[in-house]
Amino acid sequence: MSEGNATWVPFAKEEGRHIPSSAQLPDVFDSLYDQHGLLPFEPGNDPTSCRQLVKNSNIIPQCIEAYKRNIAGHGIALEYLPGESDETAKDEWNRAERFLETCNLEDNPEEIIGQLIEDLESTGMANMEVAWPAGSEFPTIFRMDPKYVRYTKESNPATIKRKRRISSTKKIEEFSQQIYARRYAMKRGTSVVWFRLFGTEGTENQVIPLKIGNDGAYGEPRWFGNAPGVVGSREAEELNVSYFSNGRMLSMILTVTNGRLTKQSMELLKNVKGSQSQGGILYLEAQGKETGGPMDEKVEKVSVNLDKLNDLLQQDALFLDYGKEKKADILSSFRLPPILVGQSSDYNRATAQAALQFAEEQVFEPYRKWIMNEIFNKRLFPAMGIFRVKAVLRAPSIIDPEDRKAMLEFIADRGIMLVRDLIPIAEDVLGTTIDESKFSQEYLDTPIAQLAGSQPSILDSEGTGDTDDLQERVSIIAKRLLRKGSAEVGAHV
Repeated sequence: MSEGNATWVPFAKEEGRHIPSSAQLPDVFDSLYDQHGLLPFEPGNDPTSCRQLVKNSNIIPQCIEAYKRNIAGHGIALEYLPGESDETAKDEWNRAERFLETCNLEDNPEEIIGQLIEDLESTGMANMEVAWPAGSEFPTIFRMDPKYVRYTKESNPATIKRKRRISSTKKIEEFSQQIYARRYAMKRGTSVVWFRLFGTEGTENQVIPLKIGNDGAYGEPRWFGNAPGVVGSREAEELNVSYFSNGRMLSMILTVTNGRLTKQSMELLKNVKGSQSQGGILYLEAQGKETGGPMDEKVEKVSVNLDKLNDLLQQDALFLDYGKEKKADILSSFRLPPILVGQSSDYNRATAQAALQFAEEQVFEPYRKWIMNEIFNKRLFPAMGIFRVKAVLRAPSIIDPEDRKAMLEFIADRGIMLVRDLIPIAEDVLGTTIDESKFSQEYLDTPIAQLAGSQPSILDSEGTGDTDDLQERVSIIAKRLLRKGSAEVGAHV
């Protein structure tokens, strides 16, 4: 620019798609709330907006996946209630097993529960549709997308009747209660389909609603209090991407004294940006200001200066500490140790074991019991006449090796553990299944201490006669059991 005549040169920024961190998204129930008496969501708390926030977060998806994997990822099992067995409830066991295998022909129950967990942790609500075809022994269950579900107020008087097994008497009794129930609307295409609360009278399909928290009809995701941090983390990452593409907003002032840059030099300055300018030499031409008269073509000396506006060293990215703090806040809302979302740099074996044990006892196991009771054990099973069998979600085997070793040493050295008690341990160590029928009852009832003490040569032949690791000795004895069984029947197990 010339002296006394400042000029702004617009350096073009790189064009790219900007993903907004938050936006007002369309509501599929728009204009239907007053017509059908539906309850609206609080601003920003509707399922569509919550899912958009989850999508824009760099930590919530991992937390939800950790919940799904650890809560429902190990499968469903059946258990008898205390005091029940095959002799008293074998028929109920068979019926419950058949229901779990046929309740949905596309998705198994574990997958449906995983979908409900994802809905709960993303939006704060989840709903399961229960369709009971006429003449069918078992109902069919479906997951309902929260985006298309809305509730009415609790204004409809209703009677619910439930059968319960009384633990003290083991008898089945029926109870009824008067409640105020909601109605549930689901948007399917252009029409609205209505549902009733599970257990109430009516001809509509039923719904089992689940939610997080007790404030409001719909619930609220556990991370919602950290929603500003989710938006802030996203904006910080977008700012970093913009910095890598465009650099700082204004890093220097170019001053031309007694002249002006040529048009060609101005064009060169506009294009000095990005990777194409690296390693090059910029040559600028400036025209001096004429000061003489018509007969004296004197031109003043031109000077060009570059003045930096910010000499501070720019780090690789901005708001790194802010992003770390927001991640820690989200993990705290889920009550998850960082190792479960892939952040394991500060862990060793002992701390990792303690973190997994904490998550299992304080988070995952209570969640499993709650969701299985709400869906199967308190509602679906009693409605099908199943009272002596319950459904549970399996848990992972988290055993401290030192605790296991101490326990095995104690019971084995005192003659408490028998060969038949060793078989499940051997199956776990060897990853196989042992057929107990290949061994005599007398052999299966032999104490481990007696077996190990009477066969020292076999242990010594494996080179471990003086080892202190009882688990290794258990493995050796198990292998010998397999070899003995193979010799007796002429085939491997």
